[in-house]
Amino acid sequence: MRDFRILAEVAGDISEAADWYDREGYVGLGDRFTATFYAYVDHVRQNGEIYRPEYSEFRRLLLRPFPYALFFRYHEEILVVTLVAHAARDPRRIRRMLREREA
Repeated sequence: MRDFRILAEVAGDISEAADWYDREGYVGLGDRFTATFYAYVDHVRQNGEIYRPEYSEFRRLLLRPFPYALFFRYHEEILVVTLVAHAARDPRRIRRMLREREA
């Protein structure tokens, strides 16, 4: 299993999405979203190479059954989870956020 790093901003992405589900009255769905994210992180640590790069070197997978995407890349030999964003978000905004977090 690869070493990995989750950027601090990703914690905010997860918290924001989970809070939205809780605010909208979907009881327990915020916790389920968070658990789904961490399950996919484990999956990516084992199988990340099967996803092709979509934005420069960033790879993407959907956090099913939620309409969110997890973006990650490899920096040297370390997996870096960079962004979690709603899948319907404008692709230009996604690219901009990835560039900002790449530095």
